[in-house]
Amino acid sequence: MAGVTKVKIEESAEELRELLKKQKTALGKERIQALYLLKIGQVRTIQDLAVVLGRGSATVQRWFKAYTELG
Repeated sequence: MAGVTKVKIEESAEELRELLKKQKTALGKERIQALYLLKIGQVRTIQDLAVVLGRGSATVQRWFKAYTELG
């Protein structure tokens, strides 16, 4: 399926939920929320995630690239 992300999310859904509560900025919350939505299976593609978050798919792809490279 085109657009399905192959990002391996190491954190559990519970860990992501806790990280989400600790975020101080809107951007930080959006990035953790993106990981969380993928982890729980609510979205399957970058395009779906971009629509849910109200961001462009290129932006979401950059977030995942940074996550993959930096954690």
